[in-house]
Amino acid sequence: MIRGTWSLHEPLVPANISAIMVKMGQEKGVSQESLLEHTGIEPAAFTDPKARLTYQQVIVLTNNLLRLCNDPTLGLAIGDSIKINQFGMLGYAILSCANLRQALNLGLKYHVLVDPAFNFEVYEEDDLTSIRLTSHIPIENIYYLLSDIFLANFVNLGRFLTGLDIMPNAININRPKPEYSEIYQNYFPGCPIHWDQPRTEIIINSELLDIPTTLADESTSKMAESQCADILSRMGPKEGIVVKVRRILLSNPGHFPAIETVASQLATSTRTLSRSLQEVSTSYQKILDEVRKEMAIEYLKTSSLPIEEVAALIGYNDPSNFRKAFKRWTGQPPSHYRSSKLDYKKSRAARSRSSKSKSNSAV
Repeated sequence: MIRGTWSLHEPLVPANISAIMVKMGQEKGVSQESLLEHTGIEPAAFTDPKARLTYQQVIVLTNNLLRLCNDPTLGLAIGDSIKINQFGMLGYAILSCANLRQALNLGLKYHVLVDPAFNFEVYEEDDLTSIRLTSHIPIENIYYLLSDIFLANFVNLGRFLTGLDIMPNAININRPKPEYSEIYQNYFPGCPIHWDQPRTEIIINSELLDIPTTLADESTSKMAESQCADILSRMGPKEGIVVKVRRILLSNPGHFPAIETVASQLATSTRTLSRSLQEVSTSYQKILDEVRKEMAIEYLKTSSLPIEEVAALIGYNDPSNFRKAFKRWTGQPPSHYRSSKLDYKKSRAARSRSSKSKSNSAV
């Protein structure tokens, strides 16, 4: 099962990696038209840095590519062809990291900007570190392709970032050994490859993580990471689940459903919903508290309703419990916002006058 909070039909996947897949297919003699058949992808998307595809489109494209090229190791060639700048702002952030350890940590934090379905984990134990692919895609040929892209790309990027001809201690692959296994040895010369393993992973000496990168630049790294954080906060794919929960809570103010009801409306289990929210560092209770706080402040600032009625409108039958909760949320009692109601109205009136004045001046 693919983990995550994205859907097959939301445009979440940057088009640049799919562009490499199309280019690879064309180099093997397959026309772009054939590769894009039934995908609904316009060729112009591959030259638009802001273009994003749905997973349904990527799945159809991948199946077309594998069927028409008839090359079971195509993932290795794709992974070897992906350059760091094709990861967008995350690529520039990784490029300027001080060492491989910092680059890996940055990738762990922001990899959803490149592909929300792609997950990896890093385990460091004693003198060995394992970089593990943890994406579980229920389509066998696509999972094999992703595994090969992961292996080739991570090894290739490690060598590019350090400028050294480094190779893993070992590679474990979570699939049976194929007849064409010797092709893998061509990509990873001298590296032991173990098949039919519990997981797909790259194992390296931990000391390699402290090797400086060739283009390390602290100020550039901080700037690029800040940009990544901003992009994630504004359009991060995993933020979608929070928006969906908030929409349900706001659809019937004052009668907030239990998490079981919300999970049912989202066609998932309570456990899965809780885990998905935990993955984006929040919880159902935190979202509920935030919604209640926003509604309470709005009522206090814009109406003359008694505190008891405001409490009831956001789901509190006992006003004293509401007061305690409000103080916990804001650090202030409800009366603080009620006393600022006049200032709020004056501010709104001033903004309205200013807006009219500008409009008249324009005329």
